[in-house]
Amino acid sequence: MKRVALTMLVLVLCVVPVMAQADERADTTFKLGSSWLLELDPNDQPYPDYVADPRRPRMQVGVGVADSDIPETSSSRVMLDLGTRYTLFKIQTDPSGTNEFALDIEGGLFTQFDPGNGLDNIGWDGRYGVFAVWDWSDKVVARVGYRHLSAHLGDEYIEATGRRRINYTRDDLALGLGYYVNEKILVYVEPSWAWSMGNEDRQKPWAAEGGIQYQGPRDMWNDSTAYYAAAHVRAFDETSWDPGVSVQTGFHIKREQSSTNLRLGLEGYIGRAILGEFSLDYDEAYLTVGIFFDFY
Repeated sequence: MKRVALTMLVLVLCVVPVMAQADERADTTFKLGSSWLLELDPNDQPYPDYVADPRRPRMQVGVGVADSDIPETSSSRVMLDLGTRYTLFKIQTDPSGTNEFALDIEGGLFTQFDPGNGLDNIGWDGRYGVFAVWDWSDKVVARVGYRHLSAHLGDEYIEATGRRRINYTRDDLALGLGYYVNEKILVYVEPSWAWSMGNEDRQKPWAAEGGIQYQGPRDMWNDSTAYYAAAHVRAFDETSWDPGVSVQTGFHIKREQSSTNLRLGLEGYIGRAILGEFSLDYDEAYLTVGIFFDFY
């Protein structure tokens, strides 16, 4: 798993400059009838990212400290994530740009490594999904879709502790609703219901998440950089609706002609363990310094 960590780090660092160079795109817009427009591979996404969601598909390199109940782990963490959300197409039904429909797919790999124990892999979660999106107006966006999450233990952690998987998996249907208070502030909520679970004796179907985030104007460093802050709350019926709260703040860097986003920031979390295989039994808190990268 140490080789996996190194490989992921190289991929994250190499893909940033490659994607940043992809500034020019061919025109992939087509007319549908007299007024509708179909755009393939659009350079924007109608539905916003949940910036502080620790299970948002993203690319991340994060290093920090932890106060965790997970047995036989140290007080330090390295987070390496690899993933993205991608809009396949969007359909515009109004010349004003409102009332758009889109189809998103997403996938991500989320890992934690323990520097206090030889950088052993503690565990990893995999996630993928597909969402239909409705950009109703300048104020309201919505999505509905399917998500799969499966959780796994790290090989080194199994060898060191003898722990066995509890088979934590979720296949759920989610309904997200976002509201722009103004151009800078977004609030959102997303309940979900799992129709299939890997450990039905311990897992329960209902869950909910939501948050608020602020995106400032890009008025720093040649008008490429902005301050941002976000908070995200997750709660599950299977853990008595005890909330897990994550926050993220830092600087958002975006090239004018590029769809890539780079964030340099701090991320903090307190609540049930993020890794699925530990989430039903243990709590944790952590604070990391990270590089977060998104591309569309």
